[in-house]
Formats: sequence, C-alpha cells, structure tokens
Amino acid sequence: MKKIKNVLVTDANYKHTLGIVRQLGKKGFNVYVLSFRKFSLSSFSKFCKKELIINRDFSMQELILLCKKNNIDFILLVGTESFIKIAPWKEYLEKNKIGMVVVEKDKLDLAFSKKATYNFAESIGIPVPKTIYPKTFKDIENIKIDYPCVIKGLYESGINIVDYAHSKEELLIKYKEICKKYNFTEDKNNLPLIQEYIEGFGCAFFAVYNNGKCGYTFQHKRIREWPVTGGASVCAESFKNKLIEYYGKKLLDKLKWHGVAMVEFKMKQNGIPILMEINPKFWGSTDLSLEAGVDFPGALIKIYEGKQINFSKKYKYPFKYHWPLHGDILHGIAYPKNFFKVLKDCFNPKVASNIWLEDFKPTFVMLVIFFIQLIKYVLGTWRK
Repeated sequence: MKKIKNVLVTDANYKHTLGIVRQLGKKGFNVYVLSFRKFSLSSFSKFCKKELIINRDFSMQELILLCKKNNIDFILLVGTESFIKIAPWKEYLEKNKIGMVVVEKDKLDLAFSKKATYNFAESIGIPVPKTIYPKTFKDIENIKIDYPCVIKGLYESGINIVDYAHSKEELLIKYKEICKKYNFTEDKNNLPLIQEYIEGFGCAFFAVYNNGKCGYTFQHKRIREWPVTGGASVCAESFKNKLIEYYGKKLLDKLKWHGVAMVEFKMKQNGIPILMEINPKFWGSTDLSLEAGVDFPGALIKIYEGKQINFSKKYKYPFKYHWPLHGDILHGIAYPKNFFKVLKDCFNPKVASNIWLEDFKPTFVMLVIFFIQLIKYVLGTWRK
C-alpha cells in the first residue's frame, strides 16, 4: 500500500487552496504549494512547508524535475488551468512515482463544455435551462428568448464569463463586448451561449468518487455572492435536499466519475433544481465543506493510497460559512440591504470564516488585498 507524505497543492493564490493547505497541514502532511510567482496567499500559511515557483508555460519535464527535487509523492490539482494542463500527464507522473487522482480526459472535457454537459444531462432526464448556441454573430439577431437572459462562456476557463441582457438591443451590445474582451470568434467555434434566466437560489451537490463509486458527499446553498450580479459565493450554508442529491449523484454515477466534482444547480421556486454546470475540480467554497466535516482533499489521498472510501452524507447542517475579506464585506457595501447581515455574521461565533488568528500571516495578506480592492471599488476602478 502506498503511503503519502509530501503533497504539492496547485494554484497557491486561491482562497480555497489556503483552506486545503490548512486541512492537509493539520492532518500531518508536508504541504508544498505551486505558484507562478513568489509570495502567494497560501505560502504565508504556517501549514505550508515550501512554495515551489514555476513558469506559467512549464513543461511536464519541468514539473517532474521540481517534484523529484522536493520528494513530492502526490499532486492535488485545484484550479481549471491546472486540471487542463496537468491532468493529461497523469500516466507519466505516476511512472515517476508522483500520484494524482483525477477523472479521465474525455469526462473532464465534457464537464468543461457546457454544451456537452447539457446534452448529456438531458439524455438522462436531468432538467437544464433553455440554451442557444450561436454559430455566427448573425444568429444572435434572429434568436427568440425571454428577457432577461444570460450570456455565458461556452467552455470553462477559470474566469467567470457571465453577463445579463434585459432587451434585444442590450444583448447585441453585450454579446459583442464579451467576444471582443475574450477573443471569441466565429472561426474558432467558441462563441458564448445564450441562456434563459433561471429565478432561484444557487445550490450544489459535491462528491468524491473512486472509479465510479460514490464516497463522501455534501450540499450547500448560496447566501450571498460577489459581484452581486452573479459571482463567486462569499457566504454559503450547508443544507440537504433529496432531489439535489438524486440529480447530482445520478449525473456522476452515469459518468462513472473519479475524483472530486461539484454539480451546480439553480433551485426554482417550485422546488425543481435546474442544472447549471459540472465543476470537475475543487470549488471556491471548499472551506465550508471542510469545516462542516467533509475532508475531500484527504479523501483523494486515501484513494491513491488504496484505502476504502465509503458513501457518506453526514456533515454539520445547517452550518454557515463566509469569506469576509474575499467579497462578503464588499457585497454588504454594494448592496446596503444586506450590510447588517454581513456585519452580524462577522461577529457571530457560530458563523465560520477563513480568518484564522492561529494562522495570522495569510489573514494579514488578505486584509491588505481587501483594502486595495475597497479603495478601487470606492474610486470606481474595480473590475470583476
């Protein structure tokens, strides 16, 4: 049986990477973080043994050499860019005794493509939003859809590409603006999709799988987002819903999933969840599941070590978590109706956050970044 000691965690600047580093460090692993530049957020954690710097255009050979030099046993992928680049190297990394638990490339590609995801979900009876996939800019002028509608990137890229249009005129303007900003063109077949707006709250099913067998599971619902027009979750709460579990598990079961995944839904007022996407990687609210008692990072290591991961849906519930310096306070400032709710959560001992006094250095870094963002927001120069 394999025994993991030294773990390399990618995407060292993400807030949920910090949560993963803390979790693994508390479990006794030697945790290294991979970064493209020095002084990443996670590198300041007392649970981080060392920050490994690599060029953004690194090759497989460079990664292997870096891992061997530092005796890395296992790589834990966090962000989209890491999954897209490193996941296909799984076989070669394992030949060099560097472990990784990740789903096969064809399933990863399906999850990163919203069109492929919706087609697959529809084929097994899971509700999806009405979606239009323009092939040319001319197609947009002739589409029939209710307003408001949503413009989204066709593929997952690690950037939240989404905007809303409230009229045909606004749709034509915003669609072309998004295409220009992100270099989407007709000849690349990557034009954004246009989707009906689903009224309701965001919620998700999370799970870790071992070669098609479901292990730990978790669910949450969004409380607040930043930006308020539809961004990342900055306050969320664990919850349980049988239909969310049924649809999420059915989707991943049919795909014979391997590794972690998030299946995101919008819950309509009639209680019917509508599929938004499959997130085949670690999610921004990972801290919440960890504090609620579901150790997804540790489960991946157990799977690689050959240990048994049994099905479980036990976790603290309802349990609220928020990220004050990663958007929740800004949400309260931008949306005054919720300001006192944010303030109340900041001082409520029953509401957890990623501000750890026992791990103060990254907290100080977050505070500095927060004040920079706040100044930019007040001056009107902040951009999502």
